[in-house]
Amino acid sequence: MAENETEEQQIDAIKEWWNKNGNAVIVGATLGIGALVGWKGWGAYTEQQYLLASDRYAAMQESILQQDIDAVLVQAQELKKDYSSTPYAALASLMLAKSHAENVEYQEALTHLQWVVDNAKQETLRSIAKLRMIRLHIVEDRLDQAQALLNESYPISFASLKEELRGDWHVSRGEFEEARAAYDSAIATAAEDQIDYLIMKRDNAIASKQSNV
Repeated sequence: MAENETEEQQIDAIKEWWNKNGNAVIVGATLGIGALVGWKGWGAYTEQQYLLASDRYAAMQESILQQDIDAVLVQAQELKKDYSSTPYAALASLMLAKSHAENVEYQEALTHLQWVVDNAKQETLRSIAKLRMIRLHIVEDRLDQAQALLNESYPISFASLKEELRGDWHVSRGEFEEARAAYDSAIATAAEDQIDYLIMKRDNAIASKQSNV
């Protein structure tokens, strides 16, 4: 639960940042490219794409509130198809992955997460996707794939979650002492509301080690 809250808070932060700074980013990009290539239509097209994607994403959120799952899935796919260069498409893909994971459709979830890794321009969104992929690989006992992703670099804001997942990876391998150390690292950088949850996971790893002695 704590993991989901952390990831969703990251997504909310991105959306809030874009709402505050999106116009400035668009204007800056437009001026820079216009100076280089004199392509006056580029800025208007880009701004229109972001506005249309924003409207489509707002419609998808409304469908979520109305629990119209079929509409949500259609709108998310349209965002990925028509507005793949915007952060809204990556957010939609993360949502699709979560839906599939909750229905134990792990391969479909991994496909959507990989799309984010391959297409998202924002490092935070790519990191969220990779960390969720680690979780699914562990569940599916694909520990080599999980390890490869764990060995990648992530923003400091994901330090606790990464170490928690490293602990889960060690537990899956029966390496309970290493798991305990990873959970301790996660606790050291965790938000206050996550600490009890991580302590429980660490204590379970210790108990598992003792039961295997």
